Amino acid sequence: MAKAKFNHVEIKPTKNSRLIALEIWILIFYKYKKLDDIINNSYDFNRLDKRDRSFVYLILNTSIRRHKQVQFIYNKYSKFGIKKRNRYLNGILTIATTQLIWLKTAPYAVLNDAVNQARKFGGENQSKLVNGLLRNMLNNEEQWFKLIPKEKYNLPDWLFKSWVSSYGEKNVEEIINIAMNPPPIDIVISNRMTGTDKQKFKLQLLGEEIFPNVLRCNLNEPVENLPGYTDGKWWVQDAASQIPCNLLLLKLKYYFMNKLNSLRVLDLCCAPGGKTAQLLDNKLNVTSIERSRSRSKIFIDNMKRLKFNPDLIIVDAENYTPKLKPDVILIDAPCSATGTIRKNPDIFLKPAPNNLDDLILIQDNILKNAANILNNNGLIMYITCSLQKIEGERRIEKFLLEQNKFSIVPFTTNDYPMLENCVTKEGFIRILPNSLNFKSNNVTNGSDGFFVSLLRMDK
Repeated sequence: MAKAKFNHVEIKPTKNSRLIALEIWILIFYKYKKLDDIINNSYDFNRLDKRDRSFVYLILNTSIRRHKQVQFIYNKYSKFGIKKRNRYLNGILTIATTQLIWLKTAPYAVLNDAVNQARKFGGENQSKLVNGLLRNMLNNEEQWFKLIPKEKYNLPDWLFKSWVSSYGEKNVEEIINIAMNPPPIDIVISNRMTGTDKQKFKLQLLGEEIFPNVLRCNLNEPVENLPGYTDGKWWVQDAASQIPCNLLLLKLKYYFMNKLNSLRVLDLCCAPGGKTAQLLDNKLNVTSIERSRSRSKIFIDNMKRLKFNPDLIIVDAENYTPKLKPDVILIDAPCSATGTIRKNPDIFLKPAPNNLDDLILIQDNILKNAANILNNNGLIMYITCSLQKIEGERRIEKFLLEQNKFSIVPFTTNDYPMLENCVTKEGFIRILPNSLNFKSNNVTNGSDGFFVSLLRMDK
């Protein structure tokens, strides 16, 4: 009787959640990989159950936002300091300190895993070092909050100096305090949803209507699981992000009155599609432009769920020439996105960008092209989610010096709710992440940061 043959299958030892958190942290902190990109493609992370995935994400998210405070604390309990180049030792102590101080995790579990990881990656000496350092921390717990620097300490030096110079230290401290926690979910409700359905939806989500047709919810689950996801009558969009299109709609009614349905609107750099959705939801004739094929796919998927059928053209906004000149051009320009720091905490770890000059050149080129293809008496709205004035105010100032046919259409505090502190002396909108205060016990304050300007081609 022939013997059965079995192929040898190598079974990988399972990794616990803290080891997975450590390995991801090394990629984030030392290789500047984005957290969401890593976890979306991590086999180890995605094989965890829902509870452990949430735990790992919480550790990493908190470590990113508070990494300088964390490192300051554990170095205080080290005799000689921990050198940055010792990646695994720093990572182990970061993950452990975050859990002990900010997540209030059971100390025995934190110490056990940290000591074992130190032994695995650094040997017995580092294992003893970690054990002694963490026990020293725990024995002096009452000192922690006296030692911890203020939240603003977590911001990269280049960003702190830039923002203080532009907005003052008080604003910067408020921005960072808001950015210490992940953002709530903001949902824009389509005009196609009836009033009765909207009230039912609000109750289901326990959401509060912070702006007309904008709900803010404190949810900890994927948006795909929310009620009515497949109906396509709502989409996720930051509260501040939806303001520019509402301002634009207001100005269109003033400048074009009864011609709204015949206007040709061009949405440059349209992905992921929130602003296109707003325009289509108000029955405007929109052509959407996006040069990235991967971002175009996201845009198409979003429009499909929302049951919109946009005219999408995959082309570079710097060079696009339409057959018919548009009356309105919306530019949501590529930028450093520093205004999204609460949503994208990776910004806390970023060095000063080495491609800012490239981004500025792209912004100038898109504005210049928009001026060339715009119809007479048309409007250009320029938006960035950057807090860097060189990507906002300075770009428009330069544009107006070069394009003498254009003038600023000023915004006022009456154009939309809660703009009291957002209108600049030039008539621009500058929304800081701490600008929006909803004065409610049920929702958190703040938003992404935006710059918005509206320009008109004069006769």
